[in-house]
Amino acid sequence: MTRSDGLSGWLLVALLAATQLTAFADRFLLTLVATPAKQALALSDTQLGLLQGSAFVLPYALILPFLGTLADRGRQRGLLLTGLALWSGATAACAFAEGFTGLLAARLVLGIGQAAVAPTALSLLAARLDRRNLGRGVSGLTTGAALGRSLALLLGGLVLGWLTTREAPLLPGLAPWQTLFVLALLPNLLLVPLLIGVRSTPRPVRPVSTRVALAWIGRRRGAYLAMAVAATGSVLMSQTLGAWAPTFFVRRFGLTPAESGLWLGLTAVAAAPLGHLAGGSILDHLRRNGRNEAAPRLLALALGLAVPATALAGLSPSLTLSLAGFAALVVVLGMASPAWLSGLQLLTPRALRGRVSGLFLAVITLVGLGSGPVLVGLFSDRVFGEDGLGRALVVLFAGVGGLGAFAALAARRLWPQRS
Repeated sequence: MTRSDGLSGWLLVALLAATQLTAFADRFLLTLVATPAKQALALSDTQLGLLQGSAFVLPYALILPFLGTLADRGRQRGLLLTGLALWSGATAACAFAEGFTGLLAARLVLGIGQAAVAPTALSLLAARLDRRNLGRGVSGLTTGAALGRSLALLLGGLVLGWLTTREAPLLPGLAPWQTLFVLALLPNLLLVPLLIGVRSTPRPVRPVSTRVALAWIGRRRGAYLAMAVAATGSVLMSQTLGAWAPTFFVRRFGLTPAESGLWLGLTAVAAAPLGHLAGGSILDHLRRNGRNEAAPRLLALALGLAVPATALAGLSPSLTLSLAGFAALVVVLGMASPAWLSGLQLLTPRALRGRVSGLFLAVITLVGLGSGPVLVGLFSDRVFGEDGLGRALVVLFAGVGGLGAFAALAARRLWPQRS
């Protein structure tokens, strides 16, 4: 690499992982403060599910293909900086929302801003990493996302507890949960000078059209469709777990929101990197040993193991056993993330990866994140009641995990011999 290429290799992986970390931390703060926000703004479980799911995912998914196109055309640095500015503003707006409508508008803008990260990061990694290290590189990216969720619960829970016990508010006129959104902006400011140092990839002389990307997918539709179904199951379970786990432990075991965030954050901050990094390492090892279908193979295993882990977490009468199930679920879902993301990159030519990643992520995110949290909210409101949140999670994850594992096995049979 020449100096004009900017960051590459593992330094680039680290910066992109840090960007994912802050994005996911901001995205999941609402999960941590769901209970006080619900009380303060008179929200229903269904509204909370919409705010954590569809309100974010609809704009996120709709704009992803367009941003993937821009990433393929060599505009990665501008995309990352613009996205950071948008989602930071939306995070601040959450602090000042006066009801469901205000939070809804903030979550819509948050989705638009954060949609820039994934296709841009994948485009940069595909261009700047050796193909033999792609699994571990992508696992670094997904580890950042998982740590963002974990630290939102862990550090956010600690800060929320501290803010709650203060005699005087840190920021006059704002409740502790609102102040937390304002404080979350500080790490974002540190990213700005680092992202300015990222060099975009050279613009192609003849940009590839979206029609060409769709034609490529069409010729390999069997493998892409099967991977899309399996990846949707992975995304649905991961995002739904992040959205509802803190509330589940508050209701099931009588923890405060701060205590729930602390317990889950401590558990996930150890379990999530283990799962993601192990998944990336296993993928690269299997591929070096001639297992070209390593991605769907690992994805099927992870989704199958997620079902008993969910049952242990959601149905155990003991906090210790429930946390053990939660940890196991975080590990296996962590292994699934680099499996489907790396598999997507390996199925797709470099010139199309931003575009195809955008289209693929749009579809699976729209279905997975848009439906999972709200379905659990509906099950809780209409079927199981507030005390049956664990049963709602188990029923949904059993169906989704089984279907996803079956689809991943189908993708394995359709996988090209050379990828």
